[in-house]
Amino acid sequence: MTSGVRPLNKTVKDAIRRQKSAGRHAGPVVAALLHAGMFLAICGGVLAGAFLLWRAALADPRFRMDGSTLGLGGSVRQCPESVAEMRAIGLAFNGRSLLDPMLSSDLEKAYAKSVWVKKVVKMRRRFPNRIDVELQLRLPAAQVRSGGLYWLVDVEGVLLPVRGQEEAFARLPEIVGVTSGMIQGRPEYGGVWSDEGVRGGLGIMRAFWASPLMEALPIARVVVNAGVFKAGNNTKEIRRRFEVVSASGAVVRWGTYNDAEIEEELTSTEKMWHLQKLLQDEAALRPGVCFDVRTRLPGFLLLE
Repeated sequence: MTSGVRPLNKTVKDAIRRQKSAGRHAGPVVAALLHAGMFLAICGGVLAGAFLLWRAALADPRFRMDGSTLGLGGSVRQCPESVAEMRAIGLAFNGRSLLDPMLSSDLEKAYAKSVWVKKVVKMRRRFPNRIDVELQLRLPAAQVRSGGLYWLVDVEGVLLPVRGQEEAFARLPEIVGVTSGMIQGRPEYGGVWSDEGVRGGLGIMRAFWASPLMEALPIARVVVNAGVFKAGNNTKEIRRRFEVVSASGAVVRWGTYNDAEIEEELTSTEKMWHLQKLLQDEAALRPGVCFDVRTRLPGFLLLE
């Protein structure tokens, strides 16, 4: 007697086998997805917790800056005129947390906008609430008499943000004109004073500062005058000419300032060399001496 159940054909067997195989492979995939989901949930929780902790730390008063926690170093100590503005910039950041990631960047941008600041050298955070700032400043190198007032400039001729005053500033050499209108064209703060008298006066001062003669003839002032000089095509031009007055009262008749652009005139280097040769004479060291280095035949005499 034969059974009524028919044997499975090959097609049905293959279908059953594929279904079982798919079930066996689906198990590990589902497990992996569950593990990944749990890992992402844990990471999300950790990040959320860290964010909340960071928000809480930003609000913590122990990390907040105030005026006493900003340290100013570098050339600020050499320039008392700049201290008030440098401190005011720092005070504007009162209440900012030392943990604020934008603090250093914002502070550097604020200082870089100041006329005083040539470069922000470095900043260093000192926990819990202090930041030290080192700045390279434009230091006053000379004072210029213009319009009845004295103004401060740095070695490059940049006008510094100090209000002009009637009395001369202490400790700084002067650039003065023989008449009140001799020096003109005063720029805005931060601009370069392009007047020929200012440029030439500073150029002469730089020549002295770079020379060992600065000890023998420390500059008190550079006096600016005007003279008529021959130019090309039988024409004439008005150019500035200078005299240097030392702290001891000695006078150096410098003539025009030539930064090596005019071939027929002596340069500052040549004039300084002539002056150095003249000072080798003992008679040149007496008070009230007038040196003349305007030509290639320099000399000196005693003033009346």
